[in-house]
Amino acid sequence: MFLKGRPTRSIFSFGKFSQLQIPEKKTIESSSTGLDTIASFDALRIFPTVRAAMVEEIKSVYNLKSTYIKDKQELDIKPSPVQVAAIRKINQPRLRKAKSASVEKEGGQAIVDELVKSNERNKLKVFTVAAETGSGKTWAYLASVLSKLKEDDLEHFTRSELHYEKAKEVPTVRSIILLPTHELVEQVYDTLNRANKIRYDVDELKVHSNYAQFLSLPDQKDSLNLRIMKWGSGDPHNRLFNAVNNKGRIDVLVTTPSKIAGLAKLTNFNRPFRFFNFTEYCVIDEADTLMDQSWMKDTMNIVRRLNKCKDLILCSATIPKEFKKTLSTIFPDHQSIISIATPSLHKIPKQIHVKIIDAQVSPYNGSKTRCLAQALYAIHNDGTEPGLVKRIIIFVNEKKDVDPLVESLVSKYGHRQEDVIGITGSDSALDRSDKLEPFLKPAALIEDDMDRSKIKILVTTDLMARGLNFVGIKNVILMDLPRNSVDLVHRIGRTGRMRQSGRVFVIVDKKTRKSWIKGLPNAIKRGVTLG
Repeated sequence: MFLKGRPTRSIFSFGKFSQLQIPEKKTIESSSTGLDTIASFDALRIFPTVRAAMVEEIKSVYNLKSTYIKDKQELDIKPSPVQVAAIRKINQPRLRKAKSASVEKEGGQAIVDELVKSNERNKLKVFTVAAETGSGKTWAYLASVLSKLKEDDLEHFTRSELHYEKAKEVPTVRSIILLPTHELVEQVYDTLNRANKIRYDVDELKVHSNYAQFLSLPDQKDSLNLRIMKWGSGDPHNRLFNAVNNKGRIDVLVTTPSKIAGLAKLTNFNRPFRFFNFTEYCVIDEADTLMDQSWMKDTMNIVRRLNKCKDLILCSATIPKEFKKTLSTIFPDHQSIISIATPSLHKIPKQIHVKIIDAQVSPYNGSKTRCLAQALYAIHNDGTEPGLVKRIIIFVNEKKDVDPLVESLVSKYGHRQEDVIGITGSDSALDRSDKLEPFLKPAALIEDDMDRSKIKILVTTDLMARGLNFVGIKNVILMDLPRNSVDLVHRIGRTGRMRQSGRVFVIVDKKTRKSWIKGLPNAIKRGVTLG
């Protein structure tokens, strides 16, 4: 149903299914201010070499198949709304509200002023960044964190070159990015690794004189040269300890909360958390997941150990109602939370076309699997993506339904075994990585595919619905209706990423044919916010 909310906004809400928090109008307005005036990353406060590496990394993974551009260097990369809103707020100078100390003041007042400045510089700031799926959130927080790391290095260098060199030898983890799955750890690490290796010419960047001497250093002038580490599935704790002890600081650690929380079980190590004593920046990506009941204990135990943390950045494509309650409990002082939300939050992009298919009608006669088989046949033969392997993602609610559906599509409906892939939480991280590979890169030419596939089908659960960048996926099928609107947004968000088109087919039967579901396609066309 459509519910009238605040003026100029209507909400598509449907009973207990609706688990999304309606974004506050003042947050949307604050985040949207001036979006139309920012057309370039040059207009944002980003460390110059970070900006150069970021733009080149974005270009490197851009899919040119759907454009008329022949060379990626011709691309005009512009910041997305979430990147503009997040970078502007997170990268604001910290001493803005602090009183400035004057050398002419009496000693007592000067000391007070210096304390005010110090408190402002070191106090924890909590940022919540919420934006629609596929909107560029990863670089929204990476640009901020990497810029702060470089600014800190510049500050050390400004004191003295010796101070800068000694700072690099301190055994510590400077920043952490926490993610819920090892697939996302790999994805974010790969992004960072590509950016870190990109070469640039400082002279061509035309940097301000304040940066010139620092950027002439051997370890700064050609690339970001940051120490980036992933600590993922199967990696022992010794891998982290040895990396810090033998080579000094780690600039960015990409991992899951469970990996760090597992250090508490090490009874034969002295202070296993000591390398996080001076961590200043922490990102909790997919925060609505990492701060729900199943993850909350591990996540918050880590955050509480970060005594020197200055920026805590929580990112998500959805804000569930429970998430806001959780934040209010942890941070009762609402002034310590800086909220960022884009105007399109909880809206399905209009370039995604949703179609409801009723399995009760003829010729399906109540068989959802028969309905699915017909949908796959239609997609296969619709003339789109000529010459390319079509990739399709099918979501079910229960992992017990994955393998039987895969088997049915192969044995009953004639699909090749190598063309239908099932993934559940029972698969090892390595197996999941191998199975996901064809879906996490641009569509391959049919003649280049090792299996000579014309179509590849992934059957999975909500395990694969969060954050993963399925590159260029055009078709998503919901075999089961999601349990709530949060899961609906994430499943649909596996297609239509970064302004590309996509299609979603929702299969319903007698049990799931809710009256409101028929209104979903119209709500999307109208740009209505989901509740």
